[in-house]
Amino acid sequence: MKLNPGQLEVFVVVVECGSIRAAARRLGLTQPAVTYVVRELERQVGAALLLRQTSGVALTPLGESLHRRALRLLEEWRQAQDELAQLRDGTSGSLRLAFSSGAAARVLAPALEAFRQARPGVRLDIHELSLSDPRELWKVGQYDFAVISELDEPVHDDLERQVLFRVPLQVMARRGHPLAGARSLRELRDSLWLLPGYGPRLIGDQLLALGVEPPRQVMMVQSLYIALSLVRSTDALVLMSTVVLDDPQVAQTMVALPLREALPQLRVSLVSRGMAGLTPAARQFADSLLAVSEQAFTPAVAAGKRGRGAARPPASRLP
Repeated sequence: MKLNPGQLEVFVVVVECGSIRAAARRLGLTQPAVTYVVRELERQVGAALLLRQTSGVALTPLGESLHRRALRLLEEWRQAQDELAQLRDGTSGSLRLAFSSGAAARVLAPALEAFRQARPGVRLDIHELSLSDPRELWKVGQYDFAVISELDEPVHDDLERQVLFRVPLQVMARRGHPLAGARSLRELRDSLWLLPGYGPRLIGDQLLALGVEPPRQVMMVQSLYIALSLVRSTDALVLMSTVVLDDPQVAQTMVALPLREALPQLRVSLVSRGMAGLTPAARQFADSLLAVSEQAFTPAVAAGKRGRGAARPPASRLP
């Protein structure tokens, strides 16, 4: 069985678009041409990959497996092409990066400026992560690397982390909120909470330790922009890192509650499937992030053993 990137790309676009017709429009091909590619792919695989329905197409179990592999293979193919271009002339190629909301508020802009000066010809494609568990994205491997925020606790996965910095978590509210002076989480149980993916477990555990039931009103919000907008205009409370208060506009409208209970820290890490596999441009951008982090923060304390599934302090540049 010989599959080529062109076939896989057409297959992936069909899945993304949900129909042959929509995929043909995006690809600039005729419907018969797209249908031929899909059928030829199915012939080579020896089984159906798509279920044709009146509303479009759906993946068969075999199609789901191939789709996951195709995304990763196409990304590897793109990175291989980019690495060759970067090695050839030192400036061209592209990077696909992802950042969770607020993860690199203090370091992204200066790191980007340094990178653009060194490699002005590299095209950057930056995405915001909005999943409650960013690690799910690495099942398809669609980014050169990501910068994510997660609770500062041990993790067990096959991803490699380079810690950029750690920041405290705080409960925040709009200025003038009736509970802005609350001293304990006990006083906040009946409030509306805006929480990221890890929030319900964290707040629930904290309240249970105080002998209080978890909050009854919880809204899951993965977007920093949406969370800030809601907090400024409602009596909702939000759990987020103190980094957001570095923004003067945010600091003018929001306050951190002076709670007695200490909340865990967030760990902001550069995450990849393997630092050694980064393209030259990706390694340079990663080094820029690490350099800015070291200047902006005191050295992070190691959270565990170096290597896959463990956080690493930014004590040195990537090899």
